[in-house]
Amino acid sequence: MAGIQGSVGIIHTELVSETSYSLSVIGWIGSLMIGLCTMSSPFISILTKFIPCRILAITGSLLMSLGFLCAAFTSSVPVLFLCLGILPGIGMNLISFSSIMILRGYFLKILPLAYGMCLAGVGVGMVSFPPFYVYLHVTFGLQGSFLIVSAICMNSVVFSGLTIPTRTQSQKKSMEKGLSLGDLFDFSLFKSYTFVMFVTGHLIFNIAYAVPFTYLPIKGEETGFSEQSSALFITVLGAGSSVGRILFGWMSGKFPLIRKKAFLVVMVLSTLSLLPVSFTSSYSLIMVCSTIFGACAGIIHTEIPSFLIGLIGIDNLPNGLSVAYLQQGIGSLVGIPIAEAVCRRVGDNAAFGFTTVVCALVLVLFTLSLYLPERKPQTPKVPHILPEVPKPEVFVVTMAETGPTAA
Repeated sequence: MAGIQGSVGIIHTELVSETSYSLSVIGWIGSLMIGLCTMSSPFISILTKFIPCRILAITGSLLMSLGFLCAAFTSSVPVLFLCLGILPGIGMNLISFSSIMILRGYFLKILPLAYGMCLAGVGVGMVSFPPFYVYLHVTFGLQGSFLIVSAICMNSVVFSGLTIPTRTQSQKKSMEKGLSLGDLFDFSLFKSYTFVMFVTGHLIFNIAYAVPFTYLPIKGEETGFSEQSSALFITVLGAGSSVGRILFGWMSGKFPLIRKKAFLVVMVLSTLSLLPVSFTSSYSLIMVCSTIFGACAGIIHTEIPSFLIGLIGIDNLPNGLSVAYLQQGIGSLVGIPIAEAVCRRVGDNAAFGFTTVVCALVLVLFTLSLYLPERKPQTPKVPHILPEVPKPEVFVVTMAETGPTAA
């Protein structure tokens, strides 16, 4: 999934050369795919209450495969919006959301490590798939590459079928009785100010996260590096993401007492990591900064489910995660336009300063949400009046002479 998303820019370039539409129109294909991959989470969360996660993941895999299969036989851009944007976007969310839900049924103590290993594929896909897709396009053309990607997506059907999800108590209740909207989504989550601060921080972080993918290659080319060399900044960002997810997931399970503090240290590193890029022309330094930011961003995304469990409980994870993923989609959609507006006024180097400022705000919100105590509603004090209890009376009864005296 991450590999396909990482290849969106290549697909856009191909479609612009094949059609008469500009990049401003074709670009909506990738926006729909990446946006729906997270913004459809509230709907997916409701489905998990009725449908086993394995079935949802298989359905998502089929939607991805169907989308690329149909795209191979059409040149209509509105149809391509459906085939390459909407269907894969919803399909990817069905897979990713189901994977998180399945893991929570099997792991507790090492759940952060399980999440890290599960989501490490994001970085691997970002690094490996785009060059492979370029090879497919050069060798088989646009339609041929779509057909092969469709076949590759069918492998997710097999992997999804191998999962054995546990049925949660809430899912059993949902299947036993009809539910209202309030039962399908727990709106009381928004009464928790720590939860609201946490998901708001997640939204703002994704605004910053979207920026380096566009402006790191621009910085490289403006500095005088080749297009291929500048593209490596994104490659090492993805590699750092994979390594960071697994290592921090292992550390979280091994040393749970320092997990919050370590997470905030990672947030500090992500805040400072890209700031030197604005002031340097050193290729090696930009590579190091990209790697550190990728590792920190991968850790932050991986730890979101684990910290949500701590804030709202494991039974509320589907609702909480759907809100967090919705925020992630919104942040991904508006991040680049906001950064572009800033750069038009100040210059392209301002993008990295913008990322630093935004991450600093996220650091404040995460710190408050993880360390502030949640205020619980106080129950009114009711005077406790005990009823008067009559004192017991003792009677001495004389029994038969052969028996003892009884009280």
